[in-house]
Amino acid sequence: MEYSKINALSRTGENAYGLWTLILPRELIHAIRQLEPAESGSWEDIFEALPMAGTYAEDTLYFVLPHSKDLWLVPADMGKGFCAEHRFNGESTQGEREEIMARLRENLRQQGYRFHPNACFSHVDVLKTLQKIMEHNTSYYRTDFDYDREMLLKAAKDRNAHKQFFWMSRHGGTLCFPERSVYIEQTEQYNSWNYYGRCPSERAMAFWIELYGEKDGIVEGDIVEMDYQEHLDYLCANSLAPDRVDLLFRNPSGHQIIDYQEYKWDWESIIRRYGTVEHKTYLVENEWQLANIAVRGRVLQDGLVETQVDNYVQQLDSDRLCAYGYGAGDMALVGPQDVEKAVKQGLECFILNRDGSREPLSDVEELRKAVSRTKLFGMTAREKEILGYFRQECIPLFTQAEMRKIYFLALQAGMENEPEESGLLDDIIIRRSVRCPRRSGSAPEGRSRRRCGERRSGRKEGYDGTVNSGR
Repeated sequence: MEYSKINALSRTGENAYGLWTLILPRELIHAIRQLEPAESGSWEDIFEALPMAGTYAEDTLYFVLPHSKDLWLVPADMGKGFCAEHRFNGESTQGEREEIMARLRENLRQQGYRFHPNACFSHVDVLKTLQKIMEHNTSYYRTDFDYDREMLLKAAKDRNAHKQFFWMSRHGGTLCFPERSVYIEQTEQYNSWNYYGRCPSERAMAFWIELYGEKDGIVEGDIVEMDYQEHLDYLCANSLAPDRVDLLFRNPSGHQIIDYQEYKWDWESIIRRYGTVEHKTYLVENEWQLANIAVRGRVLQDGLVETQVDNYVQQLDSDRLCAYGYGAGDMALVGPQDVEKAVKQGLECFILNRDGSREPLSDVEELRKAVSRTKLFGMTAREKEILGYFRQECIPLFTQAEMRKIYFLALQAGMENEPEESGLLDDIIIRRSVRCPRRSGSAPEGRSRRRCGERRSGRKEGYDGTVNSGR
């Protein structure tokens, strides 16, 4: 059974409030979400609407639940003796209104909630849009996105493939699953999707994707931002157990449909009998019910705001900087891996502090110490644009000696003829002219194909012979 935190408010005086953070089953939290709210609106609206203690039943609790950009104040009769039985559940605090409001805001932030309307990207280049979100939010194991790209491109080209997917960007990688598979219990997809809801440090961002098709390598479709925590509450109360497993084997075995319990407890015998598994699909007893659950889950995605991905990423950066405490507004956020690459290339990076100050970052060792202290890193917009050239997997056209000569001649020309243009010379010099062979299709003579084509080392063989990314 999955558990999560939920916050309840109480009011004992004109400016005296209490906050009780309980740990309850997600199924129960989902049931509370279905109740009619007593009030919805801003933080001030919620606290003003909270009734005085003693004016309602002792075991009625007023829960605060984020809903898009608003908050809901939901009264719930928890049954006789609930408060006494759970008096040691979670943690509680008393204080004045501003103190309790700040504590509640921090609790919700730590629980993975963000306070803005869910974004919607309609009729977009799906892969390009997801990549921009990934580059903003995913700091490590970005090669996970290669597998997501391959999966979505394959589904877009196949007329018979499922077109709805769940996608997640988190601090340490990405995930992409067909929508139906997430609603089937005990599967890898179901377990993974649930797992990251318990990891606030992963900064998981969840999206629903619907593909239209593929044209000239461009995957077209819609992308909708999800309230990840709300969806997990729904998922725990609306999922189905697998009934059978459709297994595709390497020739000549073809495919077999195996009872799920037999597959679960006797998979070694199945592999010996039929050979290596190439692909597996979990089946449920009632496919119509599974489809209905998925459709009802999409109704959670309300309060959507149509936006452009560049504006969306910029707003996320701004929100994250403000939540951290850095309010100077002169820095673009950069992840640790990009910062390491920038430092090695001599670009200017900064450690950002909560008091609004910044410290120049000089070497990789200093970077690692800052990462251990969960610091944020920033660059000016100009420096970050230059970093984009280094992030392309390209091979320099000129040797170091040739580059130094070009730099000297270009700088001299710029200083003598057009001093105002000399600031652009660095941009010209760092550009790479020969693409990585993985993109161009052929490796230049003397270059290793393996270096440009290798994938994340965590990729490994599953116990049933299928290949997975180890995520």
